[in-house]
This record gives sequence, structure tokens and C-alpha cells, in this order.
Amino acid sequence: MIKKPFTIQFPENPVSGFSWDIATSNGLQIMRDRFVPEDEEQKGSGGYRVWDIQVTCQGSQKITGTYRRGNQIASCFEINIDAE
Repeated sequence: MIKKPFTIQFPENPVSGFSWDIATSNGLQIMRDRFVPEDEEQKGSGGYRVWDIQVTCQGSQKITGTYRRGNQIASCFEINIDAE
């Protein structure tokens, strides 16, 4: 059971043109979305897309994500959460 705000992160490299697109069910709210480079001194290096998420409603919640460039999909995920 998740009660407190939580963070998820997935690898991303904006230079490639691919980026994450995520959606949450109504009981979750994205509080912050940011890119954290793996190596801040090296331009064009990959890193992580990081989301801080707050539970706003109890029950079964879901986060879905797609890593895409236009119509080209490289990866997808789905996370089911039992929120308290």
C-alpha cells in the first residue's frame, strides 16, 4: 500500500528524439516532472526522466507510459498501485 508521495524514473536520452509520455489515473497527481542527466558535463548524454507523484485518492490506481518519437514506439510500461 502506498500512502506517501513517491518517485519513479526511467532512462531517457532527449538527443535521440525519444521522450516519455505518461498518464495517471484520477487518484494520482504528477507533482514534478524533470530530466536528470547522467553526466552534466557531457552534452547530449542520456539520463533519467523522473516524476514525483502524489496519491490523491484511495484504491486501485494506474500509471502508463510510452517512450516514443512521433509514431515510433520504443518501449511501454504499466504500473498498478494499491493506494491507501
